[in-house]
Parts: sequence; structure tokens; C-alpha cells
Amino acid sequence: MKKQLILIVIASLFPLFLIAQQRVIVDTDIDSDVDDAGTLAMLYTLHKQHKINLLGTIVTSDDPFAATCVSAFNAFYGMGRLPLGFLEGQSFLKNYSRYTRQISEEFPHDLASWRDAETATRTYRKLLAESPDHSVVILTIGHLSSLQKLLQSSADQYSPLNGKQLVEAKVLKWYCMGGFYPEGIEANFSRPDPASTVYCLDNWTKEVVFCGWEVGQQVVTGDAALKARLHPKHPVYRAYELYNDFKGRASWDQVTAFLLTDEASCYFELDNAGYYQLKTDGSNRWIPGKKSNQSVVKLKPDADVKELAEKVTELMLGGNIPAH
Repeated sequence: MKKQLILIVIASLFPLFLIAQQRVIVDTDIDSDVDDAGTLAMLYTLHKQHKINLLGTIVTSDDPFAATCVSAFNAFYGMGRLPLGFLEGQSFLKNYSRYTRQISEEFPHDLASWRDAETATRTYRKLLAESPDHSVVILTIGHLSSLQKLLQSSADQYSPLNGKQLVEAKVLKWYCMGGFYPEGIEANFSRPDPASTVYCLDNWTKEVVFCGWEVGQQVVTGDAALKARLHPKHPVYRAYELYNDFKGRASWDQVTAFLLTDEASCYFELDNAGYYQLKTDGSNRWIPGKKSNQSVVKLKPDADVKELAEKVTELMLGGNIPAH
């Protein structure tokens, strides 16, 4: 009887556990840089550790192999069924990445082509509509074209709410790799679609945390420490090998994903006394002032950057499984 009572209590708490988990949608421009690949590896680790519930991936890229590359990552990590949406409405696609085509060709994936992918907007809307209110964390590690399309979307079969209403109802917060503190110009904000940055910041009412270029620039990963512990036929190994042969790379996207962890407060602090002011070219300036829904990430003065890089690397390796 006592054992049955314990099982009943555990079963009753299980749905609460699922809701309490951070429900994450990642929006990546996996093409020109390699930190996106490292970030996907971190998210798979956190998902398998039950630290987050990774709901799906949005691929915001004009590289035709970006979607199949993400599909290959998903499949390799045993998450081939993970929903994947690709930025729709692009008139021209061109392969320019150092690794997306090669990974698409070298590793199996469920998605035959970008043409077979669901649209980013439909994927966003479906995942949000199926989630509890105020439960979803959106993590953008690229430009904001897909997020803009979500905000501009109309009611559909998934929800009677328009995009802004759906975000207001379902999103808890947005972590954004973008901007330059206190002012400057950064790639995710300024290219290839700065208008989407301006639109999203003008129309976002929920909490948003910006992790700027100057933060991730200080944290170098993807070097010999990663190479030594991965099989050469692992997709993360191949991505870094093809990108710069493990010479090391700034961890802009990985640091933003690290904000999802319990340890983030050991290394970072947030400043929400102000807001980002943007120009039409995507350049930004932080305007100090009253507290707002916007925050910028700052490294704590005593933060050990080398230790942080090691922890990021451990998360990149945590989902390491034998090569197929």
C-alpha cells in the first residue's frame, strides 16, 4: 500500500515536472559560422539531461543545405522526429557554408531537401499553440526573419490567435544572440535582414535577454580540447574540422544557450535598466534608463572565462554518442 501511494504521488507530480521544464524552440542561421553547430550539440545534451524540453528547430538561412544539415544533426543524436521549419518565401538560395553540404552528404537525415521542410512560420505556430501558456523560451542564434514572420502571422488551423497574440499567450521569454553593448553593429542584427531586427524589437512585449557579440567573443571553444574527445565521424567534429580545423572559435551562440543552465548566474549578470535603440542598418545603442522588458548580458567582473569555456565544451560533448 505504501509503495502504491508513493507511485501515485510521483505520477501526479510528473505532469508538473514536464511543465516546469524549460520548453525551448531554437532558431538558427546555421550556415556561415560554426557556433550554431556547437549550440545544437549543447541543446541535445540539455534535452537528454532533462534540463530543457527541446520542442523544435527553426532554420533561418538562405543556404539550401542548412535544413538538411540540421536534420542530420537531429538524426545523429536520436532526435530525427524533432520538428524542423525552414524560412519560407526566399527567392534565391546559395550554398556558401563551409560544412552544411558536406554534413548533409556524409550523414543520414530524414529530410530529403529544404523543399520538403515545413515552413518556419507554421512550425513556430504549431509548437507554440501546443504548449502551456507562458511556458516557451525562444532562443535565436541568427537573424530574425523567421521571428518577424511569426509575429506577423495570422490565425490558422493551429490557433485562432494572430502572431503577436500567440507570442503573448505562450512565450515566457526570448534569449537573443545579437547586438553589441554598449553600442555598435553586429551581424545577426545587421545582415542580411536588419528590417526584421527593427520590427521584432518594436513589436516584442515579453521579456527578452540580449547576449551581445562582446560576451561570446571572450569565450573560445572548438579547439584541440574538442577535437581530442570526438570521433572523426561525429558531425560536430566534421563541422569544426571543415570550418577552421579546430583553430578555436568565439562562442557567441553557445554562450547564449548557456543562459538556459542553472550555472549561468555564476558567470553572468543582467542589466535591464534601459533598452536597445536601433537604426535601419541594424546598428544599435543601449540607452540607459528605466527598467524595461529588455536586458543585456554582462560577464561578472570575477567570471573565469577559461572555466566557462570548459563548461561550454562539456555541454557540447555531453551528448557525444558513438559514431554511426
